[in-house]
Parts: sequence; structure tokens; C-alpha cells
Amino acid sequence: MENHLESAEALRKFVDSAAVHIYVVDYKTDEILMVNNFYAGTLGVARERMEGRRCWEFVTGFDGGPCPFCPRDMDLDGNGVLDPNPRTTEAYNPTLGIWGRWTGQVIEWVDGRQAHIITVIDVSNEKLLREELSRLAYYDKYLNLPNRTKLEKDLEERASGNYCIIAFDYISLRYINDAYGRNAGDALMKAVIDWLRSFNLQNFEIYRVDGDEFCLLFDHADMMSACGLADRLYERFKDPWEVRPGNDETFISCKVSVCVVDGRTGFKNPETLLSIIERTLQISKESGNVSVYNQEMDMILKRDFQLEVSLKNCVLNGMQGFDVYFQPIVDPKRGMWLGVEALCRWESPEFGRIPPLIFIRMAEQIGLIGTIGYWVLSKAISVCARLKLHETEDFFLDVNLSPAQMSDESLVSKVLMALQQSGFPGSSLALEVTESEEIDKGGYAGTTIERLQALEIKMALDDFGTGYSNFNNLKSLPVGILKTEKQFIDDIVVDKYQQYLSYLLAELAHAAEMKLIAEGVETKEQMKKLMKNGADYYQGYLFAKPLTERELEENKEKFKTVDPIFDEARKELAQNGG
Repeated sequence: MENHLESAEALRKFVDSAAVHIYVVDYKTDEILMVNNFYAGTLGVARERMEGRRCWEFVTGFDGGPCPFCPRDMDLDGNGVLDPNPRTTEAYNPTLGIWGRWTGQVIEWVDGRQAHIITVIDVSNEKLLREELSRLAYYDKYLNLPNRTKLEKDLEERASGNYCIIAFDYISLRYINDAYGRNAGDALMKAVIDWLRSFNLQNFEIYRVDGDEFCLLFDHADMMSACGLADRLYERFKDPWEVRPGNDETFISCKVSVCVVDGRTGFKNPETLLSIIERTLQISKESGNVSVYNQEMDMILKRDFQLEVSLKNCVLNGMQGFDVYFQPIVDPKRGMWLGVEALCRWESPEFGRIPPLIFIRMAEQIGLIGTIGYWVLSKAISVCARLKLHETEDFFLDVNLSPAQMSDESLVSKVLMALQQSGFPGSSLALEVTESEEIDKGGYAGTTIERLQALEIKMALDDFGTGYSNFNNLKSLPVGILKTEKQFIDDIVVDKYQQYLSYLLAELAHAAEMKLIAEGVETKEQMKKLMKNGADYYQGYLFAKPLTERELEENKEKFKTVDPIFDEARKELAQNGG
């Protein structure tokens, strides 16, 4: 007996020397056999009062039975045999008011009975730090919403795919921030989130995936309910939102694209799903409706993914399948070909000939349009130099520039290199930008254009007339050639409005001392209307379809030979008093 007491006293001295909470519990009865001064002092209870009582009274704070994290439960293996190794878990202790790291280990008590000794280390600050780091890693700091990383993590835990996602993307949020300030944009997003939460939906979470893109993840939701909410969200944006970015009330109108994705469609990983969401949102933006990702769209997007891979491989494999075609630009006054526009064509090894509108837009999305654009520029210049087309009077080669090229600081040096390598004069080159692209004469684009013009390169503005922002400052635009879309002459033979509009566009161009090219001329009747209205040059299938390099070489003489079609048209106009 004395030996037992001596052993107990030695253990007591040991546990009292530790600045952590320690207690020893009878394995079978949960009676506290020993508690150290640190634990008793933290509770403000005499140690003698704790010893002999059930342990859970001083852990959970009430006589409710063993704790959910009872070390005794941890000490048993699958056969009910005591595990001598220490076991650790983290749990909240209501009586101490701390998050503790609990470590329990089976020991033999001084009198031979089985017991377990438990140490509790306060990890409250550590847990708060982990939670803060988790919040920073997984939550958006402005709206306190889970972010893209958290969405990817949550999707990985939903292998069954029994979920739906509603995604929406603000189309004009940047303009709202520019007009009203960043606070207005944040206030709008908070108002939308509050509106969504007002429905008291079950089993859902809102994520801020990107600056303007949000996702609603619904567990165990059916597609019909999800589509219904998506429609309500889309319709709600047709009305202004009332927000209070400061003390003043403001009404803001904004457009969104909305899509619904069924998780049961099957996705290999979260990245694939998020890519599909972005593609489906783009489809919604283009169509002006809520898009639903279903089996049919799954087939379309999978084909797009395959086409994208094919495009990347072809570009990286020496522009495999790419070619440059040339469509003539004709001068009606001289009645002969004047120049050519370079047009890019691509034939995929897997999918065959792909329309330019499809592969060019795809190239823009995946960042390959610059590479393709410079290849077309070099190839077109090389072909025209080899055929010596620049030696014909007033010849010019027209090559499109993408927005990516216009913002490329190396554009001028790359153009100059292509000219020097082929011995092609800058005066025979015209570089074409679209009217939808902003041309700030005082900004970087304006400086680039000035440097190109210093090389005697002409600048052309495509799609003139499809927008109206440049009408007022047309004369100040740093271009010398305007090109109109095919839509302006499709019905020019019978449509009085189109006839007048084509005349007006020609007058505007000439007033600004520019030349006007009418694109899409397909019939002799269209050409005669244009001759009356004063367009300087024509382009279209009436004169020639886009030609291969070989076909262009075979038709070189047309840059020096008068086409009878013009003499015939002039005679008919003269006979009719035109």
C-alpha cells in the first residue's frame, strides 16, 4: 500500500509540474483518479473536489455521460483490445472554454487497475489562426463568399454528381465601376446575393468564382427547380437594382449571362466543370438567353474542346493546315484589279475545313490569334513580293490586325521585319483594324499607328458604319481607308434606305479625305448602285472568290487589264440616265 502511495505521489509531482491540463481516469468507471493543479486552477475548483467524480462533469459541464471524444472509445481496436498507443483528437471543452488537443493513453494505475491519462493542450489561438488562413485561402475578402478554390475543393467531395450549378456573370460591371465607383459595383453584388438568399433555399452555397462570375451550388436539387431559379435571376436583371453604395440611393441597370449545369452529366475534375461553365456562360451571352448544359450541349462543347486541341497542335506544328487566300479589290474607275485582301483559312486534320469565324474566335479565346496573325502577315507579304504585285500602279495588300496585335509592343518591329525579309515596300501595305476596336489617337494605339504610317503603311478601318461612336470624330481618325460590311449592300437594289445609306457613307469618307471600299458585291445590279453612290473600290464574288496563291499568280494580268463588266455597267447607267 505504501508503495502504491509513493508511486501516486511521484506521478502527482510530475503532472503538477506541467503547464497543461492533465487528469487520470479509471478506465471502467470514468472516475477521476488524479488531476493536476493547472487543470483545477483553470476551472477554479479544488482538486480534492474533482477527484472521485466522473470526468465528464468537468469536460462537458453536466452529468450527461461520456463525451463524444471519450479516450476510452479511442483505445479500443476492432477486437475490443486496448491499444497502448496514444490517440489524439481536437475538440471544444465547454467548462474550460477552449479548443483543446486531447491526447489519451492507456496506463496501469498504481493499484494495478486500468486507467487512461489525458493531456489537454489549449490550441484555441492555433485553431483561430488556421481558420483565418483557411478564410484567406478559400474566401473572397470583399464579399466574404467562398471562392473558386473552395468551389473546386467542394466539387471534389461530390463524386456522385448529385448537384446542380447556376452560374451567372456580370457583363457590364466594369462600366458600372467606372461610372459610379467601385463601391457601387460591390453594393450591387451584395444586393444580388441578399436577393438570392431571400428565397431560403436549402442545401446551397454561393461562390465568387471570379471578379464578375458567381456560382450557386445546390446539393440534391433537380434541374427543373434550378432552371426555374435561373430564369427568375435572368428576368430580375431586366429591372434596375436599388443599391446604397454610400448615403445616397442609386438605381443601377446591369446585364448578366446565366447558365445551369447538371452535375450528373459527369465531369472528370472540377477544372473541366469550371471550363464548361465558362463556355456555357459565353453561349448564354451570345444568345441572350439562359443556357442549360445538357447532353446535346455536352456533345457540342466536347467537339469544341477537341477542335481547340487540334487548333493548338496545328499552330504549334508549323501552322499545319493553314493557308492564306487573296480576295481582289477592284477599282471601278480604271476597271481593273487594284489590290488584294489576305484571308486566313484552316483545314483541321480531324475536322476538315473550319469556317474563319469559328477558328478565329477560338484562337482569340486561347491566346493564339497573335501567332496566327503574324504568320498571315508574313505569308501574304512574301507571296505578293514574289509575284511582284507591288510593281503595278497603286497596288496595296490589305491585312487584318487583331486587337491582340494592336496591343503588342513589338508590332511595328515585326511588320518591319516582314517587309525587309521580302523586299516589299511599306507603301504597298494596308493594315486593317475593326471599328469596334477603340482607337485612341493620343494613347498607345495611336502612337503605334503613327509609327506604322511613318513607314508609309496605310491604315484601314473595317466594319465602318456598324457602330456610331466614330461618326463625330471621323476626320480625326488615323486611317485612310474605310470598309463597309456586306450587310449595307445586300438589299441595295430594292431598298431605298440602303441606297441612301451607302451614298451617305461614301460622302462621309470623302469629306474626311478617305477612300471607301464596299465589301460583299455579288451582282452586277449591286455594283451599278454603288457606282452611282460613289464608293471608291469594290470587293466581292462578282469579281472573284478568294484565290489561292497559285490562282492569284494565274490572274496577275487582271491588275493591268480592264474588265469589260465595268464598261458595260457604265453604258447601262448612261442609257438609264444614271
